[in-house]
Amino acid sequence: MRNVVLERIRKGLHVAANVYWEYKPWWTPRRLTTSLDEIDIDRPIFILGVQGGGLTLLTRMIHRAEHIVTIGGGRAYWTGNNEMDKHYTGRLPDDFALRSPRYQSPTFKTHLTGEEDNHPVFGLERDWVYACDRLLDEYRKTEADWTAENEDRLRRAIKESIRAYASDVERARFLDMSQTFSLKVPLLREIFPDAHFVVQTRNPYAVCVRAAQDFRYEWVRELETARETKLLKLQITSEHWRNTFAYATGDLEGDEKATRLRYEDLVQDPEGELQRVLEAVDVPYDPNMIPRAHHCLPVGSSEPHKWFPIRGCTNDKYLQRLDANMASIIRDKVGGVAEAFGYHPPLDVAGEGRSQ
Repeated sequence: MRNVVLERIRKGLHVAANVYWEYKPWWTPRRLTTSLDEIDIDRPIFILGVQGGGLTLLTRMIHRAEHIVTIGGGRAYWTGNNEMDKHYTGRLPDDFALRSPRYQSPTFKTHLTGEEDNHPVFGLERDWVYACDRLLDEYRKTEADWTAENEDRLRRAIKESIRAYASDVERARFLDMSQTFSLKVPLLREIFPDAHFVVQTRNPYAVCVRAAQDFRYEWVRELETARETKLLKLQITSEHWRNTFAYATGDLEGDEKATRLRYEDLVQDPEGELQRVLEAVDVPYDPNMIPRAHHCLPVGSSEPHKWFPIRGCTNDKYLQRLDANMASIIRDKVGGVAEAFGYHPPLDVAGEGRSQ
Protein backbone atom coordinates (compact mmCIF):
# COMPACT_ATOMS: atom_id res chain seq x y z
CA MET A 1 0.00 0.00 0.00
CA ARG A 2 2.82 2.37 0.89
CA ASN A 3 4.41 1.77 -2.51
CA VAL A 4 1.13 2.52 -4.27
CA VAL A 5 0.79 5.82 -2.41
CA LEU A 6 4.38 6.78 -3.20
CA GLU A 7 3.86 5.98 -6.87
CA ARG A 8 0.74 8.14 -6.99
CA ILE A 9 2.64 10.99 -5.37
CA ARG A 10 5.44 10.59 -7.90
CA LYS A 11 3.00 10.67 -10.82
CA GLY A 12 1.24 13.68 -9.31
CA LEU A 13 4.51 15.59 -9.03
CA HIS A 14 5.33 14.64 -12.60
CA VAL A 15 2.03 16.02 -13.90
CA ALA A 16 2.28 19.15 -11.75
CA ALA A 17 5.78 19.89 -12.99
CA ASN A 18 4.66 19.46 -16.60
CA VAL A 19 1.77 21.84 -16.12
CA TYR A 20 3.99 24.35 -14.29
CA TRP A 21 6.53 24.54 -17.11
CA GLU A 22 4.25 24.12 -20.11
CA TYR A 23 1.91 26.93 -19.09
CA LYS A 24 4.43 29.29 -17.53
CA PRO A 25 4.10 31.72 -20.48
CA TRP A 26 0.50 32.28 -19.31
CA TRP A 27 1.30 33.27 -15.73
CA THR A 28 4.96 34.32 -15.52
CA PRO A 29 5.39 37.44 -13.34
CA ARG A 30 7.36 38.97 -16.21
CA ARG A 31 4.05 39.63 -17.93
CA LEU A 32 3.75 42.52 -15.48
CA THR A 33 7.22 43.92 -16.14
CA THR A 34 8.29 42.96 -19.66
CA SER A 35 6.36 43.71 -22.81
CA LEU A 36 6.81 41.39 -25.78
CA ASP A 37 7.76 44.45 -27.81
CA GLU A 38 10.86 44.78 -25.64
CA ILE A 39 12.12 41.30 -26.58
CA ASP A 40 14.36 40.67 -29.57
CA ILE A 41 14.73 37.24 -31.19
CA ASP A 42 18.43 36.67 -31.66
CA ARG A 43 19.55 34.10 -34.24
CA PRO A 44 17.03 31.33 -33.55
CA ILE A 45 18.26 27.77 -34.04
CA PHE A 46 16.14 25.25 -35.94
CA ILE A 47 17.05 21.55 -35.90
CA LEU A 48 15.55 19.80 -38.91
CA GLY A 49 14.91 16.12 -39.57
CA VAL A 50 12.29 13.39 -39.19
CA GLN A 51 10.46 11.94 -36.21
CA GLY A 52 12.52 9.22 -34.58
CA GLY A 53 15.65 10.71 -36.11
CA GLY A 54 17.46 11.28 -32.82
CA LEU A 55 16.79 15.01 -32.72
CA THR A 56 15.79 14.93 -29.04
CA LEU A 57 19.28 13.91 -27.92
CA LEU A 58 20.98 16.74 -29.80
CA THR A 59 18.34 19.26 -28.76
CA ARG A 60 18.67 18.37 -25.08
CA MET A 61 22.43 18.70 -25.26
CA ILE A 62 22.17 22.20 -26.71
CA HIS A 63 19.31 23.06 -24.35
CA ARG A 64 21.66 22.63 -21.39
CA ALA A 65 23.52 25.76 -22.49
CA GLU A 66 22.95 28.74 -20.23
CA HIS A 67 20.81 30.99 -22.41
CA ILE A 68 18.96 28.48 -24.59
CA VAL A 69 15.15 28.58 -24.51
CA THR A 70 12.61 26.29 -26.18
CA ILE A 71 8.84 26.42 -26.41
CA GLY A 72 8.64 24.53 -23.11
CA GLY A 73 11.51 25.61 -20.89
CA GLY A 74 14.86 27.21 -20.28
CA ARG A 75 18.04 25.83 -18.78
CA ALA A 76 16.28 24.84 -15.55
CA TYR A 77 13.97 22.57 -17.53
CA TRP A 78 16.21 21.42 -20.38
CA THR A 79 13.97 18.43 -21.11
CA GLY A 80 10.91 20.57 -21.75
CA ASN A 81 8.80 20.65 -24.91
CA ASN A 82 10.88 21.59 -27.93
CA GLU A 83 8.55 21.25 -30.93
CA MET A 84 6.50 24.39 -31.31
CA ASP A 85 4.58 23.00 -34.28
CA LYS A 86 2.67 20.78 -31.83
CA HIS A 87 3.45 22.03 -28.29
CA TYR A 88 2.71 25.74 -28.39
CA THR A 89 0.11 26.45 -25.70
CA GLY A 90 -1.58 29.00 -27.93
CA ARG A 91 -2.57 28.36 -31.52
CA LEU A 92 -0.05 28.73 -34.33
CA PRO A 93 -1.18 29.46 -37.88
CA ASP A 94 -1.84 26.32 -39.91
CA ASP A 95 1.25 27.11 -42.01
CA PHE A 96 3.45 26.33 -38.97
CA ALA A 97 1.45 23.52 -37.34
CA LEU A 98 1.81 19.75 -37.57
CA ARG A 99 -1.95 19.16 -37.37
CA SER A 100 -4.10 19.05 -40.46
CA PRO A 101 -5.58 22.46 -41.38
CA ARG A 102 -8.25 23.64 -38.95
CA TYR A 103 -7.72 20.57 -36.74
CA GLN A 104 -8.09 21.95 -33.23
CA SER A 105 -6.82 19.15 -31.03
CA PRO A 106 -5.74 15.51 -31.42
CA THR A 107 -6.59 14.89 -27.75
CA PHE A 108 -9.86 16.63 -27.02
CA LYS A 109 -12.25 15.56 -29.77
CA THR A 110 -14.85 18.00 -28.48
CA HIS A 111 -12.69 20.76 -29.97
CA LEU A 112 -13.42 19.56 -33.50
CA THR A 113 -15.44 22.06 -35.52
CA GLY A 114 -16.46 19.94 -38.49
CA GLU A 115 -14.35 22.11 -40.81
CA GLU A 116 -11.10 20.13 -40.45
CA ASP A 117 -9.37 18.69 -43.51
CA ASN A 118 -10.17 15.00 -42.98
CA HIS A 119 -7.97 13.45 -45.64
CA PRO A 120 -9.65 10.42 -47.31
CA VAL A 121 -6.49 8.35 -46.79
CA PHE A 122 -4.72 9.76 -43.74
CA GLY A 123 -7.64 11.22 -41.79
CA LEU A 124 -6.77 14.01 -39.35
CA GLU A 125 -3.39 12.71 -38.18
CA ARG A 126 -0.15 13.76 -39.86
CA ASP A 127 2.72 12.04 -38.04
CA TRP A 128 5.26 10.56 -40.53
CA VAL A 129 3.09 11.34 -43.56
CA TYR A 130 3.07 15.14 -43.94
CA ALA A 131 6.14 15.01 -46.23
CA CYS A 132 4.94 12.10 -48.36
CA ASP A 133 4.08 12.86 -51.97
CA ARG A 134 0.32 13.06 -51.36
CA LEU A 135 0.57 15.72 -48.63
CA LEU A 136 3.79 17.52 -49.53
CA ASP A 137 2.15 20.53 -51.16
CA GLU A 138 0.06 21.11 -48.05
CA TYR A 139 3.11 21.43 -45.79
CA ARG A 140 5.74 22.89 -48.11
CA LYS A 141 6.05 26.65 -47.49
CA THR A 142 8.26 29.27 -49.17
CA GLU A 143 8.70 33.04 -49.24
CA ALA A 144 5.53 33.23 -51.31
CA ASP A 145 3.55 32.02 -48.27
CA TRP A 146 4.68 34.88 -46.05
CA THR A 147 2.01 37.06 -44.48
CA ALA A 148 2.38 39.73 -41.83
CA GLU A 149 -0.13 37.91 -39.61
CA ASN A 150 1.75 34.61 -39.77
CA GLU A 151 5.05 36.29 -38.96
CA ASP A 152 3.55 38.22 -36.05
CA ARG A 153 2.00 35.09 -34.54
CA LEU A 154 5.17 33.03 -34.89
CA ARG A 155 7.29 35.78 -33.38
CA ARG A 156 4.81 36.18 -30.55
CA ALA A 157 5.02 32.48 -29.67
CA ILE A 158 8.81 32.64 -29.50
CA LYS A 159 8.83 35.86 -27.49
CA GLU A 160 6.36 34.43 -24.99
CA SER A 161 8.74 31.55 -24.39
CA ILE A 162 11.76 33.83 -24.01
CA ARG A 163 9.88 36.00 -21.53
CA ALA A 164 8.77 33.01 -19.47
CA TYR A 165 11.90 30.85 -19.46
CA ALA A 166 15.02 32.90 -20.16
CA SER A 167 17.33 33.73 -17.26
CA ASP A 168 18.26 36.87 -19.22
CA VAL A 169 15.86 37.87 -22.00
CA GLU A 170 18.54 40.01 -23.65
CA ARG A 171 20.90 37.05 -24.09
CA ALA A 172 18.37 34.33 -24.91
CA ARG A 173 18.64 32.10 -27.97
CA PHE A 174 15.54 30.23 -29.10
CA LEU A 175 15.92 26.55 -30.07
CA ASP A 176 13.36 24.37 -31.82
CA MET A 177 13.20 20.93 -33.43
CA SER A 178 9.81 20.96 -35.17
CA GLN A 179 10.27 18.39 -37.92
CA THR A 180 7.66 20.00 -40.20
CA PHE A 181 9.90 23.07 -40.38
CA SER A 182 12.22 21.01 -42.60
CA LEU A 183 9.79 21.83 -45.42
CA LYS A 184 9.53 25.53 -44.55
CA VAL A 185 13.13 26.80 -44.60
CA PRO A 186 12.53 29.55 -47.20
CA LEU A 187 9.61 30.92 -45.16
CA LEU A 188 11.58 30.76 -41.91
CA ARG A 189 14.52 32.58 -43.48
CA GLU A 190 12.16 35.24 -44.77
CA ILE A 191 11.05 35.85 -41.18
CA PHE A 192 14.44 35.25 -39.49
CA PRO A 193 17.29 36.13 -41.88
CA ASP A 194 19.82 35.46 -39.10
CA ALA A 195 18.49 31.99 -38.22
CA HIS A 196 20.81 29.00 -37.89
CA PHE A 197 19.79 25.59 -39.21
CA VAL A 198 21.03 22.11 -38.30
CA VAL A 199 19.98 19.20 -40.52
CA GLN A 200 20.26 15.88 -38.71
CA THR A 201 19.73 12.64 -40.62
CA ARG A 202 19.29 9.06 -39.48
CA ASN A 203 19.75 5.98 -41.64
CA PRO A 204 16.57 5.61 -43.76
CA TYR A 205 17.04 1.84 -43.96
CA ALA A 206 16.45 1.77 -40.23
CA VAL A 207 14.22 4.72 -39.43
CA CYS A 208 11.74 4.14 -42.29
CA VAL A 209 11.28 0.54 -41.14
CA ARG A 210 10.79 1.83 -37.59
CA ALA A 211 8.17 4.36 -38.72
CA ALA A 212 6.30 1.88 -40.92
CA GLN A 213 6.17 -0.56 -38.01
CA ASP A 214 4.52 2.08 -35.82
CA PHE A 215 2.02 3.21 -38.46
CA ARG A 216 -1.39 3.74 -36.85
CA TYR A 217 -3.60 4.92 -39.70
CA GLU A 218 -6.90 3.10 -40.06
CA TRP A 219 -6.82 3.02 -43.87
CA VAL A 220 -4.20 0.25 -43.88
CA ARG A 221 -6.86 -2.17 -42.63
CA GLU A 222 -8.50 -2.01 -46.03
CA LEU A 223 -5.52 -3.58 -47.77
CA GLU A 224 -5.82 -7.21 -48.79
CA THR A 225 -2.78 -8.74 -47.10
CA ALA A 226 -0.40 -8.02 -44.27
CA ARG A 227 2.45 -8.05 -46.77
CA GLU A 228 0.74 -5.45 -48.95
CA THR A 229 0.15 -3.28 -45.90
CA LYS A 230 3.76 -3.53 -44.80
CA LEU A 231 5.21 -2.57 -48.16
CA LEU A 232 2.83 0.31 -48.81
CA LYS A 233 3.56 1.80 -45.41
CA LEU A 234 7.27 1.53 -46.18
CA GLN A 235 6.79 3.37 -49.47
CA ILE A 236 5.06 6.25 -47.70
CA THR A 237 7.61 6.57 -44.91
CA SER A 238 10.43 6.45 -47.47
CA GLU A 239 8.82 9.26 -49.45
CA HIS A 240 8.56 11.19 -46.21
CA TRP A 241 12.29 10.74 -45.47
CA ARG A 242 13.35 11.64 -49.00
CA ASN A 243 11.25 14.78 -49.29
CA THR A 244 12.23 16.00 -45.83
CA PHE A 245 15.94 15.96 -46.56
CA ALA A 246 15.74 16.83 -50.26
CA TYR A 247 14.00 20.10 -49.46
CA ALA A 248 15.94 20.91 -46.28
CA THR A 249 19.34 20.43 -47.91
CA GLY A 250 18.30 22.02 -51.18
CA ASP A 251 16.95 25.12 -49.48
CA LEU A 252 20.08 25.46 -47.34
CA GLU A 253 22.65 24.88 -50.07
CA GLY A 254 25.36 27.53 -49.77
CA ASP A 255 24.01 28.87 -46.46
CA GLU A 256 26.94 29.52 -44.14
CA LYS A 257 24.64 29.43 -41.11
CA ALA A 258 23.58 25.83 -41.82
CA THR A 259 25.29 22.61 -40.83
CA ARG A 260 24.64 18.88 -41.18
CA LEU A 261 25.25 15.83 -39.05
CA ARG A 262 24.24 12.20 -38.90
CA TYR A 263 22.68 10.65 -35.83
CA GLU A 264 25.03 7.70 -36.19
CA ASP A 265 28.04 9.98 -35.91
CA LEU A 266 26.57 11.84 -32.95
CA VAL A 267 26.12 8.70 -30.85
CA GLN A 268 29.60 7.44 -31.76
CA ASP A 269 31.38 10.73 -31.03
CA PRO A 270 29.00 12.94 -29.02
CA GLU A 271 31.65 15.38 -27.82
CA GLY A 272 33.24 15.94 -31.21
CA GLU A 273 29.97 16.24 -33.10
CA LEU A 274 28.36 18.46 -30.48
CA GLN A 275 31.35 20.81 -30.46
CA ARG A 276 31.20 21.03 -34.25
CA VAL A 277 27.49 21.88 -34.19
CA LEU A 278 27.85 24.40 -31.36
CA GLU A 279 30.60 26.22 -33.20
CA ALA A 280 28.34 26.46 -36.25
CA VAL A 281 25.41 27.90 -34.27
CA ASP A 282 27.62 30.09 -32.04
CA VAL A 283 26.79 28.53 -28.69
CA PRO A 284 29.58 27.97 -26.11
CA TYR A 285 30.54 24.35 -25.41
CA ASP A 286 30.43 22.95 -21.89
CA PRO A 287 31.51 19.34 -21.17
CA ASN A 288 28.43 19.05 -18.94
CA MET A 289 26.24 19.20 -22.05
CA ILE A 290 27.23 15.61 -22.81
CA PRO A 291 25.01 12.96 -21.13
CA ARG A 292 26.64 11.73 -17.90
CA ALA A 293 25.71 9.03 -15.42
CA HIS A 294 25.35 11.54 -12.57
CA HIS A 295 22.84 13.74 -14.42
CA CYS A 296 19.37 13.86 -12.92
CA LEU A 297 16.57 14.80 -15.29
CA PRO A 298 14.29 17.57 -14.01
CA VAL A 299 11.07 16.47 -12.33
CA GLY A 300 8.38 16.08 -14.96
CA SER A 301 10.75 14.99 -17.72
CA SER A 302 9.42 12.63 -20.36
CA GLU A 303 11.40 10.03 -22.30
CA PRO A 304 14.26 9.60 -19.81
CA HIS A 305 15.80 6.96 -22.09
CA LYS A 306 16.73 9.74 -24.50
CA TRP A 307 19.66 10.86 -22.40
CA PHE A 308 22.01 8.55 -20.56
CA PRO A 309 23.36 6.13 -21.52
CA ILE A 310 23.59 7.15 -25.15
CA ARG A 311 22.26 4.28 -27.21
CA GLY A 312 24.68 3.60 -30.04
CA CYS A 313 23.09 0.54 -31.63
CA THR A 314 19.47 1.62 -32.04
CA ASN A 315 19.52 1.05 -35.81
CA ASP A 316 20.52 -2.59 -35.58
CA LYS A 317 17.17 -4.13 -34.68
CA TYR A 318 15.48 -2.39 -37.62
CA LEU A 319 18.22 -3.21 -40.12
CA GLN A 320 17.90 -6.84 -39.09
CA ARG A 321 14.27 -6.83 -40.22
CA LEU A 322 15.12 -5.75 -43.75
CA ASP A 323 14.79 -8.16 -46.63
CA ALA A 324 15.83 -7.51 -50.22
CA ASN A 325 12.36 -6.34 -51.28
CA MET A 326 12.06 -3.88 -48.41
CA ALA A 327 15.56 -2.52 -49.01
CA SER A 328 14.74 -2.10 -52.69
CA ILE A 329 11.59 -0.07 -51.90
CA ILE A 330 13.51 2.27 -49.60
CA ARG A 331 16.41 2.62 -52.04
CA ASP A 332 14.08 3.41 -54.95
CA LYS A 333 12.44 6.17 -52.90
CA VAL A 334 15.38 7.77 -51.08
CA GLY A 335 17.98 7.24 -53.81
CA GLY A 336 20.66 9.86 -54.19
CA VAL A 337 19.41 11.90 -51.23
CA ALA A 338 20.41 9.09 -48.87
CA GLU A 339 23.67 8.39 -50.69
CA ALA A 340 24.71 12.03 -50.28
CA PHE A 341 24.70 11.38 -46.52
CA GLY A 342 26.54 8.07 -46.87
CA TYR A 343 23.56 5.74 -46.46
CA HIS A 344 23.36 2.58 -48.58
CA PRO A 345 21.37 -0.66 -48.35
CA PRO A 346 22.90 -3.30 -46.07
CA LEU A 347 25.20 -5.69 -47.90
CA ASP A 348 23.32 -8.82 -46.92
CA VAL A 349 20.06 -7.69 -48.56
CA ALA A 350 21.23 -5.58 -51.49
CA GLY A 351 24.89 -6.34 -52.15
CA GLU A 352 25.80 -2.65 -52.19
CA GLY A 353 27.68 -2.02 -48.96
CA ARG A 354 26.72 -1.98 -45.33
CA SER A 355 24.59 0.88 -44.03
CA GLN A 356 25.57 2.54 -40.77
